[in-house]
Amino acid sequence: MKIKQIQITNVGGIDDLVLDFEDRMNIISGPNGIGKTTILESVAHAFAGYESNLLKRRANSELGFVKTLVDQGNGEVRESSYQVAEFSPRKHEVTNPIENYINNLISLKVARTFNYVALDAVSRDSDRDKYNTATSNKSGVNLTEVKGWFVNRYLYSAHPGALSDVRIHNFQKAKNFFSLLNNEYEFSRVDAGTNEIMVNTPTGEIYYEYLSSGFKSCLSILFGIAKEIELRFANPGVKIDEFEGIILIDELELHLHPEWQSKISSILTQAFPSVQFITTTHSPHIIQTAMPNQVVALHSLNGKIERKSLPSTLYGYQGWTVEEVLTDVMGLSDTRTHVYKEAVQSFQSAIDEEDYESGVLAFEELKKLLHPENNIRKLLSFQLGAIKG
Repeated sequence: MKIKQIQITNVGGIDDLVLDFEDRMNIISGPNGIGKTTILESVAHAFAGYESNLLKRRANSELGFVKTLVDQGNGEVRESSYQVAEFSPRKHEVTNPIENYINNLISLKVARTFNYVALDAVSRDSDRDKYNTATSNKSGVNLTEVKGWFVNRYLYSAHPGALSDVRIHNFQKAKNFFSLLNNEYEFSRVDAGTNEIMVNTPTGEIYYEYLSSGFKSCLSILFGIAKEIELRFANPGVKIDEFEGIILIDELELHLHPEWQSKISSILTQAFPSVQFITTTHSPHIIQTAMPNQVVALHSLNGKIERKSLPSTLYGYQGWTVEEVLTDVMGLSDTRTHVYKEAVQSFQSAIDEEDYESGVLAFEELKKLLHPENNIRKLLSFQLGAIKG
C-alpha cells in the first residue's frame, strides 16, 4: 500500500496544494511554518479517524478538505477524503479513516528522547486494537517501549516454540540493526540480572544506554517500526522486511551528526525495503543523498505554498554541494553571515574608490573571517594589489 497523491485545501497554512509521492523515499523540505508537518498530519489522519485536535482549517476559510489517492497494492487506487471544520485548539475533529489500512501507517513524531529506562520486569506485548492503533497514527509511536520489546524477544527466543517463526525472523533482523548502523558494533547479550542490553564496540562491551544520542536515535526509529509491525500484525504475523505500508517521520535528522544524516535514508530503506517513507527535514545532508523526484521542496510564491520545480538528473542530488542544496533546494538566499557580507561590502567600496589604506584594513578583517584555506584570499589580494599604485 502506498500514498500516490494528496490534495490539501485550506488546512493549517496551506490554501491548495497537490503532491505526488514516490513509492520509496519522500523528503519534504522548506522554511519553518511552510506546512511540512501539516502534510504529515494530513496523511496520518487519513489512517487515523476518531477524535483529534491536531489539524485545523485555515484561518480565513470556512472549511478545510483533504483528499488522498491510495494504491492498495493490487493495481487499484482508492480515493479517500475528509473535512476539517474546526479552528479552535479546544475543538476536536472526527475524520473517517481507511478502516482496512489503519495498521499500514506508522508515524514517528519529534518527541524522540532517550531517558534511561530500568526494566525490573519484562512485560507482555501491549494490545493493538483499531482504536489504539489509530491513536498511535495521530500521536506517534511510543518509543519508550522499544527496549522492553527487544528484551522480551531475546528472553523468549531461548525457549523453543515460545516465539513464532516470523517473530524469530524479526528478532534476528532487529539484532542486526546495530551492525547496520556501524559494522564495528554488534548486539552482544541481555544481562540476566538487570535486563540491560549489552553492545560490543571497538572499545569493549558497553550498555545500550551508553551509545551516543545519534546511535540511539537511529535504533529507536528502527526498533520502533519493527515493534509496531509485530504488535499490529500479531496473527499470523508479518516479517518486518516484507511490511508494505507507509512510515511518517518528522524531522528525520533529529539528534544526528551530519555524517549520520547522510546515511539515515539508505539505512531505513535497507531495513524496510517494501516501505514508503514520507519524512520532513531541515538537513541539506539528507537531501544530498536523495535520488530524482524524492525531494519535495516547498516554497511560498505570491503568498501561495507550492512545490518548487527542481532539476531531475540521473543521480539526483548526490553530486551537489551543501551550499547548492541550501540555496537551490532549500531556498537559503545566502550561505554567508551578515558580518561577512558587511566586511566584503567595506572591501569592495574601498576597491571601487581606489582607497588602498581602507582596502588593507578591510582585507585584514576579511582574513580573520575566512577559512584559512579559502582561495578567495588570493583573489582579494590581487584586487588590492591592482589599486596599490
